[in-house]
Amino acid sequence: MATIRKRNGRYQVQIRKGSHPLITRTFARLADAKKWVSTAEYEIEHGLYEASRAPGFASIADLIDHYLLLTGEETLSDSEFYRFKRLKKHFGSILIRGFKGSHLARYRDLRLTHIKPATLARELSLLRRILRIAQEDWDVEILANPLDRFTVKGQRGSRERRLEGDEEGRLLNACKAARNPWLLPMVLLALETGMRRGEILNARYEHLKNGLLTIPKTKTGASRTIPLTPNAQRIITALPRSITGFLLPISSNALRLAWERARQRGGIDDLRFHDLRHEAISRFFEMGLSIPEVALISGHKDYRMLARYTHLR
Repeated sequence: MATIRKRNGRYQVQIRKGSHPLITRTFARLADAKKWVSTAEYEIEHGLYEASRAPGFASIADLIDHYLLLTGEETLSDSEFYRFKRLKKHFGSILIRGFKGSHLARYRDLRLTHIKPATLARELSLLRRILRIAQEDWDVEILANPLDRFTVKGQRGSRERRLEGDEEGRLLNACKAARNPWLLPMVLLALETGMRRGEILNARYEHLKNGLLTIPKTKTGASRTIPLTPNAQRIITALPRSITGFLLPISSNALRLAWERARQRGGIDDLRFHDLRHEAISRFFEMGLSIPEVALISGHKDYRMLARYTHLR
């Protein structure tokens, strides 16, 4: 069965047919969406559909829309949402085959009159991620990714924030005192599993089986299965069962507000929720896990990306 919905001026299509995996595509015109549905459903029914075939992306906006469809806009923080919105507004109309370093240079010069280099680097890292995923997972032909050679002068190195001294105890005590009852288990699961905020928010009871948690949709659009430690299983077992089916029925915005209040209550400076993932992955290495074992849990495809997590104590 196919569903077509209009979002942000574009038509997003999802096809669920029998046991066939979910298929999603985004189109600029409704007529193109309907035509693709007709063809795809016929090919699925007759065993002719090629899942790896590229969906015909043309512009940077196509890539951004497809990425947001796969990852889910509801999992984004407010700051991430506005970064994507800004990137789409500036780069959206540019054709993928014509995307050049000069486009990035103009954007850099414009943005640096309003923001710091580190903030600009975070914005462009989102675009770099989408282009990389498009090449590796969506079979989009990108001869040269200009972001691979583009740097922002003045930016600091990779963030390496870990919990220091009694910060973990102060943080957990502040979470226990929070009015939002979901904050504490959210933080505990992040520290125990190294999962991203959006992955935890999207986790459902149906994703649990035999001590494993399957994440059907990560930030790359691919799925992965995480082996849960006994402690992680105890945290989940102790959760009140929600009729929504989610392990933690809390919105991204509610989490952001509860997190900031708890951080301030605990007197902890410069700590982001994503830093808990860095802390967890560093602890995996301290436990003696190998890089392939940690990558299996964290979902990193490039082992080199794990190098910055190995700040052992």
